[in-house]
Amino acid sequence: MIDKPAVLGGDPVFAEPIPFARPSLEEPDKVTELIRGALESGMLTNAGLVAQLEERVADYFGVRNCVAVSSCTIGLMLTVQALAADGPVAVPSFTFSATAHAVEWNHKPIRFMDCASDTWLVRPEDVPEGVSLIMATHVSGVPCDVEGLERRAREIGARLIFDAAHGAGSTVTVGDATVPLGRFGDAEVFSLTPTKVLSGAEGGLVTTDDDELADRIRLARDYGNPGDYDTRFAGLNARLSELHAALVLVALGHLEDRVQRRTRIAERYRERLGEIPGIGWQHVPEGSRSSYKDFIITVDAEQFGAHRDDVVPALHAEGVPTRPYYAPPVHRQQAYAHVETGALPVTDWLADRVIALPIWSDMTLDQVDGVAEALAKIHAHADAL
Repeated sequence: MIDKPAVLGGDPVFAEPIPFARPSLEEPDKVTELIRGALESGMLTNAGLVAQLEERVADYFGVRNCVAVSSCTIGLMLTVQALAADGPVAVPSFTFSATAHAVEWNHKPIRFMDCASDTWLVRPEDVPEGVSLIMATHVSGVPCDVEGLERRAREIGARLIFDAAHGAGSTVTVGDATVPLGRFGDAEVFSLTPTKVLSGAEGGLVTTDDDELADRIRLARDYGNPGDYDTRFAGLNARLSELHAALVLVALGHLEDRVQRRTRIAERYRERLGEIPGIGWQHVPEGSRSSYKDFIITVDAEQFGAHRDDVVPALHAEGVPTRPYYAPPVHRQQAYAHVETGALPVTDWLADRVIALPIWSDMTLDQVDGVAEALAKIHAHADAL
């Protein structure tokens, strides 16, 4: 007999709620040393640590250029601006709103796209004709079909940006080689916020092999001012500080270990949740590796016995926090009510069923088992919710 869930009067799995996410901080003494050096130098922006970070990231991703900026969102905004694509922009709806915000901020018309039912990613066939720019998101760190989208962009004469906010540590297979994300499309843009696998507390990274594009983004992150105060265009203050760069420089050396630990956590989730009817999850294409920035499930109400909206408060009662990634999808958010959008059946299906479960690099397998136990309890008593 499975115990009653806490929402029905049973004991919670976790007496104290576990985190939803938690940043890692290895080698704090090394971080402190780098920050102290920056403080003593009197240069807190536009100095040595940011330059070191850009060089190391470019080397890691195998690209000619990395431009460090103050956030992924601003990196996307400035990249859209720098590409100066003249025409509508294709944007996924099953993504975080910042993907679309970068386009809206640039006053470009948006065409929302649907996604695949297994990977939850935009596919080449989802990209409409008549767009000048394609935005594609590596959702939760699962890599898009990067080569297929590059071919589609060439076919229709469009530029291509990958929102790689979740993508640091993810890899794809190209020919016989396994390569990291960061070298595809016209540019890829990464996030460094605390919940990301590669974190600097705040910040973003734009990676590209296009030297001219990189130079324009570097200029844009400093108001469009090349140093003579005769601004060439309206840029922003989008600089990354030396203090944030210190955190990322140290974290970069631990990225591979973090991804490997998250992979084990995701494998345990799949093993345990596979025993529960009605629970699904995002498929990682063969030959690709996800960073597992998130682990998101879907709840099929008919098979599980309860709708997602009843499962979420029951999980919270068990001490399991969740997030609604991504519900509502962007095309149904108030900010985009003005965008005419046709049917996006997969996106709407997902948005009605998704629950993001806790995951962080130091999460224990016992904690994963506890989350699975909570879902098993809820399923066993679903008819009483």
